[in-house]
Amino acid sequence: MSEEKTDRFARGDLTPAESRDLAQQALDDPELFDDLTSTALARTAWARSRRSRIISPRIALIVAAAAAVAILAIALYVLRRPAQLAPQMIAVSSEPIFLSQIADSTTFRGLEPDSRPARSAGSVMQVEGRAVTIDLGSLDGLAKGGEVELVRDGQRTGKLTVTTIFRDHSRGLASPGISVRVKDEVRVSRQMVLRAALDQIDALIARGDSGGARRIAEQASGEDVDPASMSPADWNNLGAIAELHGDKGKAQMSYQRALRDNPPGPARQSIQTNLARVKSSK
Repeated sequence: MSEEKTDRFARGDLTPAESRDLAQQALDDPELFDDLTSTALARTAWARSRRSRIISPRIALIVAAAAAVAILAIALYVLRRPAQLAPQMIAVSSEPIFLSQIADSTTFRGLEPDSRPARSAGSVMQVEGRAVTIDLGSLDGLAKGGEVELVRDGQRTGKLTVTTIFRDHSRGLASPGISVRVKDEVRVSRQMVLRAALDQIDALIARGDSGGARRIAEQASGEDVDPASMSPADWNNLGAIAELHGDKGKAQMSYQRALRDNPPGPARQSIQTNLARVKSSK
């Protein structure tokens, strides 16, 4: 605020419009707010000391106007503070809160009541030349064009490129020149399995099955996933998985990452609740 306006405020010479603008500015400037309050209090003390004297109507009006400005600034300031402090007053829940995606998921292919948790390993069910059927599917994070490893006696023998996806099994083409047998082991990357688990949790929460979501989380791995594929709900649920596995440090980092991605109000409150619980339990 300029010295000229400061002097006019001290004298009570600001117009009503200027007084309102000044009060609004003070909301975003703590130093200005303190200066205005101090000036108003000084004027009030001066006015009280002169009550025994005769003062002109104009002086009385100036003092009243100045007091009104101070009261307006204080009122606006006090009304604004609870809104700023409210997000920090978080009730701590006893268990992790899972979230569903804000928009419909395009990754998950469906979750039936009898669905099983995602698996990181399976086996070959059928072989017809290079065409191979395995007992892993979309529930395990497989997607068309993805690759899984073929293993025999603990040794990697080649890869299988997935061509057709079902819920609990898939078909694909084995790498040229390799031998594939029924019951050979098939391995999926743990990142793919975790991605599948997050999608299952999302689907369960969307239909109101929090118990099922917790069971999936308890059985899921705690591996890292591609950050580009993660939504705020995913980060929150990844934090819940880590928390259920006892990794509170990773849980806290995941919840904080979820908040950095600016989730909408209700989701933000749930994530803040999860974060507050983890911090309080350390």
